[in-house]
Amino acid sequence: MFKYSSRFWLYAPIVLFLTLAIAVMIHWWLTADTFEKKLAALKGHEAIPGVTIDWTSVQVGGFPFRLDADFTNFRIAGAGAHGPAAWESEKFALHALTYGRRQTVYEAAGRQQVRWTGMDGRTHAASFLPGSMRGSTISDSQGLKRFDLDIAGMAGRDFAFTRFQFHMRQGSPGLDLMLKADALAQTADLQVYASLSRAEAWAPLLRGEMSWPGAGAAWRAKGGKANLSQLVGTPELSPLY
Repeated sequence: MFKYSSRFWLYAPIVLFLTLAIAVMIHWWLTADTFEKKLAALKGHEAIPGVTIDWTSVQVGGFPFRLDADFTNFRIAGAGAHGPAAWESEKFALHALTYGRRQTVYEAAGRQQVRWTGMDGRTHAASFLPGSMRGSTISDSQGLKRFDLDIAGMAGRDFAFTRFQFHMRQGSPGLDLMLKADALAQTADLQVYASLSRAEAWAPLLRGEMSWPGAGAAWRAKGGKANLSQLVGTPELSPLY
């Protein structure tokens, strides 16, 4: 029979803890270094075809279990459904775990500025200060599986909503969308549920391999349809597709 020294039982847990701690630190440093290099390569360039991102400054942190990136003057510009579109946020942050499923949480604060091209071909713009603005994405090896956006206290010069939500998920067999806006008294409420058939046409966009207009054209060419299951309000909005 082997007799183990009492010192082994004293020091083994400490050694194990230190080993795990060192492994976690090394993993975070390597992941953070890769992330910072990816950010440097993306700055001012296309993140996906037709969409460029840029910012004034960024701070990376979150040690030891998260990756946090805090941006100032974060900007996204690209092609929308009917022409150029852009969004700029004074403050923007993303948070992701360094392990587990590929989920990222986003936050925006300060003044938000949006520009887009309408169905009339004209450029429209809106500026607002949100009470809170949060989003999240879930992805896998096949690309984006789910996107959620939730804005509380969304008010601009010509509109005011107590809450604005947009949700997208890959369903079976379509691509499910939900848009909901709870308005103040002077503005009509809005609630839309839609399922896009021929969802496979959107797969290259969700993998980051095709632009929005390109995916939309491919979807229409395949006979894609938007099946509305619920519509409340009569807003004059450009189609999401």
